[in-house]
Amino acid sequence: MRAALVLLLALVAPALGADVPQTSPDMWSRVRGVQPKAVDLKPTPSPTAPPKLALKECLELAFKQNAGFRQNLAQLLDARQNLWVAAQATFYTATGSAERQKNPGGDAGDSFAAGFVTRWENVTGGSFNGVVSSGTQDIVGSILSQRPSFDLSYDQPLLRGAGLASSRSERLRSARNDLCTQELSFYDSSQQLAQNLIADYCDVVLARGEVDIAQQSVDRAKKGYDINYAKFTGEGMKRPDEKWVTQVAEIDVDQSRLSWEQSKQDLISRQQAYRDAVDSLLLDMGYAPGSTPELTTTIPHTPQDYDVEALVKQALAESTQLARLDLNREDAVASLRIARSEARPDLIASLGVTDLGETLEGTTLSTGWMAGLRVEVPLLDRSRTENIDHSVRALAVLDQQTVAARDQVTQEVQRQIRSAASTRARMDIGKQALALAQKNRDAAQGMYDEGLSDYLRVMDADSRLVQAQSSLLQEQVQYFLTTIRVRRALGEDITQGLPE
Repeated sequence: MRAALVLLLALVAPALGADVPQTSPDMWSRVRGVQPKAVDLKPTPSPTAPPKLALKECLELAFKQNAGFRQNLAQLLDARQNLWVAAQATFYTATGSAERQKNPGGDAGDSFAAGFVTRWENVTGGSFNGVVSSGTQDIVGSILSQRPSFDLSYDQPLLRGAGLASSRSERLRSARNDLCTQELSFYDSSQQLAQNLIADYCDVVLARGEVDIAQQSVDRAKKGYDINYAKFTGEGMKRPDEKWVTQVAEIDVDQSRLSWEQSKQDLISRQQAYRDAVDSLLLDMGYAPGSTPELTTTIPHTPQDYDVEALVKQALAESTQLARLDLNREDAVASLRIARSEARPDLIASLGVTDLGETLEGTTLSTGWMAGLRVEVPLLDRSRTENIDHSVRALAVLDQQTVAARDQVTQEVQRQIRSAASTRARMDIGKQALALAQKNRDAAQGMYDEGLSDYLRVMDADSRLVQAQSSLLQEQVQYFLTTIRVRRALGEDITQGLPE
């Protein structure tokens, strides 16, 4: 019996699988590199933003303060905890009861019962079971005097329940897949938050630049009005004992004043847009709105060249979407494997020892042991057949979804690269347009100063200059955002390599 016990105990050595699915190691290294080692979900009040903010600093603060992002942190923590629970091999239960009972016409009697059940499972489907019971006692003070029992056994499925179809092995596999899926979702959520913060930061930079452009337009319009007003009235431009003869019509003064007022209106609108953009950035960071911190990061717009074919291959290898589908496929394959195993016969080997004694003090002790094989043959069951068919269909659907997802990844990379090329071309055109607008504005001002045209031409030229400046600024910011979207489509960590 001892040799048989040793042989069966050797079967319970755990055979744990790989911690990660068979996907790109670089991808998993990057995905797990963004995960926090510890999760702190303690609520905190919204702090006030610091006076200066760099782009990288905004991302670091958002990952700590953003309220919506904390849900992803909680889900990641839950998945880690679920894997810990699934890895548990020992299950035990202790029970006890005491009772006082009185029959009609009889005396009251006390009874007591206690038991302890433990079960230890391994990943090959085997289980080691132990039961200790006191039996029902009539007198609480003599707990071990009347028929206690002790049972010890080990069951090992040899066919259907063994290996990957066993309960604990499947729990571990499923929990690992769930954790990997949650890790991918956490990574995607962190990248989405980073992309939103980068876009917010660029919106503030763009709004601040348009405020500066509007302020320059106001300054030019005010200067033009001051000059026209002085020329028209002679105030501040007459020499002593010299009569001023105006060469400026009243309409020019009115037009320059109109240009000044319109530029002030535009400035107010730009300032409002700037404050709104700053508030959006602060809210996404988890900070209280209202302050106007200075942004210290300069947004680059250096042109880049892309190799579409090479980048598509990179995106397919590093796609978190395809990795999730791989995990879903593993679940579907496991479901099909288990459904098929349930329809097969099983052979279970059992070995145990039983102690049934009236006392534990050496008198009338009865001990026995048992060993044997048990065969279980499932009869025809329509539900088992349907489970197999359902798993086959689910697997086929996932395979088709994978094909479609690969096409989507390819299309997204190509689309973002085309967008980058288009934005780059518009940016180059915008530089030429700005140079021409500036030249046209200088020429219009020169013609007006020489009396060859009215001030309306200067107003039109200035409006076109403002439009060209704003358009080029928008294209430059948009090009940077497009490069971020390209990196996101490639599966890269967009929080790395950002400007200081």
